[in-house]
Amino acid sequence: MKKMKKLLPLLMAACLPLGGLTACGDAGQGGSTPADNSAAGSASQEESSAGEAEGSAESSTESQEAASGDIVNIDWFLSTGRVPSTWDQNQYVMKTITEKTGVTIAANTPAQDADTKLNLMIVDGSLPDLITITNGTLIKDLIDANLVWDMQELFETYVPDSPIINGQFPEDIKNALTARDGGWYAFPSHILSADNLEIWGLNDATRQRWLDAEYRSNNGVIFNRNLMEKAGVKEEDLQTESGLLEALEKVKNANLEVDGGAVIPLLCNGNNYQGSGWRSDGGAVGTFTAMFGGMPVDAEGNYRSLYYTDEFKHAVKFLNTCAQRGYVNANDFTMDRAAFEAACRSGRVFCFAGNTADTGFFDTDVNGFDFYTPGPVFSDDGKSPVLGKNNKVGTGWLQTFVSKKSDKAEACAKFLDFMASEEGLKLWNYGEEGVDYEYTEDGLIKRTEEGTKKATDDSVTGVGAFWAFCNQNFDRKYMDPSTDKGVEPQSAYGANEKTVKYDSTALANLPGAYVESDTAMNNIATAVENYASTTLVRIILDAKDDDFDQLYSDFMAQLEKLELPKLDAYINEAVQENYTTYGYEKPLTPVN
Repeated sequence: MKKMKKLLPLLMAACLPLGGLTACGDAGQGGSTPADNSAAGSASQEESSAGEAEGSAESSTESQEAASGDIVNIDWFLSTGRVPSTWDQNQYVMKTITEKTGVTIAANTPAQDADTKLNLMIVDGSLPDLITITNGTLIKDLIDANLVWDMQELFETYVPDSPIINGQFPEDIKNALTARDGGWYAFPSHILSADNLEIWGLNDATRQRWLDAEYRSNNGVIFNRNLMEKAGVKEEDLQTESGLLEALEKVKNANLEVDGGAVIPLLCNGNNYQGSGWRSDGGAVGTFTAMFGGMPVDAEGNYRSLYYTDEFKHAVKFLNTCAQRGYVNANDFTMDRAAFEAACRSGRVFCFAGNTADTGFFDTDVNGFDFYTPGPVFSDDGKSPVLGKNNKVGTGWLQTFVSKKSDKAEACAKFLDFMASEEGLKLWNYGEEGVDYEYTEDGLIKRTEEGTKKATDDSVTGVGAFWAFCNQNFDRKYMDPSTDKGVEPQSAYGANEKTVKYDSTALANLPGAYVESDTAMNNIATAVENYASTTLVRIILDAKDDDFDQLYSDFMAQLEKLELPKLDAYINEAVQENYTTYGYEKPLTPVN
């Protein structure tokens, strides 16, 4: 009989694999948000392979500089992610990519309705050469219609000596992609796994620091140290719910300005304040829900939406209190990512709550200020913060496909081959050696002042802009985590000894497009998401102490009418199967 691994909370900081909930690579290239966790190897695997992978992933195109006049322009559609807005060959990164691959890029990243636009392309047969998406339904549609190349076949046909099919692409991630899609069709971003660790290794100088940062999450709270000092706020003031409210009051009363702009006491992840999708496990609301102890399962291990938890209501009430006291305002909830990232970079935000990877905080040295995080903000009711970890080998975030309709498949293969190689990764992550970066005596990579400036303008320079090829194990081999401002705030939550860690594998790994492919359930999920996103912000901004409970009850009653219980029951079927599939016992809600 298969031995069952307990899915009980892990009450100690065990050295398990680091999940993939990071910014775009650990090298701090940008503020992307991976959609699923990538489980790396065990601590023993990390120890044994750290620093031992020599000659990792050299590109087969390394000596194949393009002959003049043989340039191929590739049309690249991206539903999300980053890529240079203009292919400017006066910029070193783009010039070198073209020299090495013979490729230039015409990128199409729609600001709105990207999935709808791609769906129309599928229908009318006008697919671009490269396609980078995250939508599980569209991925299935492309594969089922035989519109995209199998990666093994692509490289065997056009670049047979590519390391990608000769031992330098992690087998465990390939197997996970194959299990999901029925074949290896996608080239994923943000890859992190035991086999990928074997390929890249770790540097001896930083191995322990990466092990210590093993529980890592994008969701958290960060504070501007400059504004803390000006308002007289100390680190110990920010450890608890009531302490945070007192600190926000100090900031409000200080009437601080930065370069003529009023300071924002609390920014709640802008228009993504409640997280993305019907899960509502991100943004400011989802972040405080987890810190206050909310889990998407009941005590028997049955899935239920976070909306039904006392902790979600508590988080909404906390933000409502902040709104009543003037710490947040309506405009803050309408900001898109570009707007609130700009606000954070400007130094005007005292506290940001939500997806910390969306803030640009890793570039704050350029702006002359720094951030602090306490890790979790503890609920005044004494409940422990919780953090789930997905231990299943992940399939990355951005999924890139090569269209079978394209007559440029060979050029696409050469481009993928180079961008995923060690040479290509160093180029687009860091720029030009000796100008944009240099090596430390330990063999790590350190940005120069010039390189740091270029990385903050990645859509122009290309330095750090190619998120579709983010390789987190490569990042960890060459990056000193002490120089990445992403490591500290994203690790502090899980590193806190009072944070209750639990295995979320059965909860996080629903079958591909499980909800989206069922029309009835997808309609419910969409209706719930649309209703919640518009209603919760009104409750947060408008509710008073004497009518909050009634407004929240009305909110929950409408979710019932929208058939949220039916959606929860449908999801729970998959969760229950996952307990058996992955060999885990049902999780128990953490209690003190």
